[in-house]
Amino acid sequence: MPLTLKELPGPKGIPVFGNVFKLDLNSLHKQVEQWSDEYGDVFHLNLGVSNFLCITRPSLIQKVYAARPNEFVRMKKMDSVIQQAGVHGVFNAEGEDWKLHRSIITKGLDVKHQRDFYPGMLPVIERLHKKWEKNAESGLPFDIQRDLLRFTVDITTSLAFGFPMNTLEQEGSAIQDQMEKVFPMIFKRVNMPIPWYKIIRSKSDKEFDSAVLQMNDLIEEFIVQARKRIEDKPELRVNPSNVIESILVAAEDEESFTDKEVRGNLATILLAGEDTTAHTLSWMIYLLTTRPEIQDEIRKESDGVLGAENWTKKYEDNKEFKYIEGVAMESMRFKPVAPILLFESTAENELEGILFKKGQAVLCQNRSAALKDENFTEALSLKPERWLKGQGCPVHNMDAFSPFGGGPRYCPGRNLAILEIQMVISMLFKNFNIEMMTPHEEIDEIMAFTLMSSPFEVKLTKR
Repeated sequence: MPLTLKELPGPKGIPVFGNVFKLDLNSLHKQVEQWSDEYGDVFHLNLGVSNFLCITRPSLIQKVYAARPNEFVRMKKMDSVIQQAGVHGVFNAEGEDWKLHRSIITKGLDVKHQRDFYPGMLPVIERLHKKWEKNAESGLPFDIQRDLLRFTVDITTSLAFGFPMNTLEQEGSAIQDQMEKVFPMIFKRVNMPIPWYKIIRSKSDKEFDSAVLQMNDLIEEFIVQARKRIEDKPELRVNPSNVIESILVAAEDEESFTDKEVRGNLATILLAGEDTTAHTLSWMIYLLTTRPEIQDEIRKESDGVLGAENWTKKYEDNKEFKYIEGVAMESMRFKPVAPILLFESTAENELEGILFKKGQAVLCQNRSAALKDENFTEALSLKPERWLKGQGCPVHNMDAFSPFGGGPRYCPGRNLAILEIQMVISMLFKNFNIEMMTPHEEIDEIMAFTLMSSPFEVKLTKR
């Protein structure tokens, strides 16, 4: 007989409220890891109004991923909160609706479009290099995360929307600063036992509303410009040149693809495109500043590929950064930007001896297993070489590594994220030495939909 939710072990709570008052949302991923170590890789978490089936077992997590979107969907509460931010797109769409969104989005994010638009990405990496040169000349510490977030939003708007935004050189507040407020509030509202924000509007709620409004105004501007391009060049209906054009052309042919879906998908790309990649780059820098020998290997590879250039001028050159890609994979093993994913089952189902009843809330935590020796040799050691062909470690369980999700809903932006990482890291270590100015022990993990670091400063010097 399969185990039911009530038969699973889990942390003891108090009557009515369960473990609600034990939760620390900013460290929820760590709490789940601790509970998993104590109660096993499948356990029960009582949150009063809802009971979660929590999973850290790699094989079972992969089965849940594979069963999407038919047997598992994102939590309905999450979908509701996300739609309040004006987002209804490939991220939170389900079933046949999702299939339509997915087919349209992937056309604009495929390798062909990245290659074609690579020249448009070069001015952005050049601006980042110029900015960091000034930082190195001044010798002053600075917030490198801010630059990385602005870099990724500039890349996203250029590649996906055909809009040459320049937040990197913009003084003061930029749209990226507003977007930073969206994901943390979504995460907070999804995990609120009682939706107080519907009754009492706090300062942060009002800031969230303002941020969403500004983001949607920007997206409307993208749409107006893209529609004009399509009107001026009808051939774009046959061969759209970027994501926004693909979406608008599809919307003309698909009655079910309304203006709401158009805006929702663009908001999804804008939010996910800047946030996840920038935080991965931040975590890479955090980890690399503890390992000078890995920095040396990156410099050796960057010098060999770039030669006299300061950054990659040709798209094909990025394929040569095998070691940098290995560092990225290893960084994501330690610091995945999406360590927690929330689902609910659409029908009663049994997987690996566990009974999932219809409507069961499911929490998958995908980092716990990645840091165990049973899944990766010397799991707590930062070893980029484990990802290089012919130089891997004996134990290398890919089921325990899923920073981009898995199954049919594998992240369509994966290749773009790796490309941006290769561009930035090779440019950084080709041209500069980097020193962490904030003590490493003072830098903490903050769970706010994505896994971000607390603020830190670095100092650059020219090589």
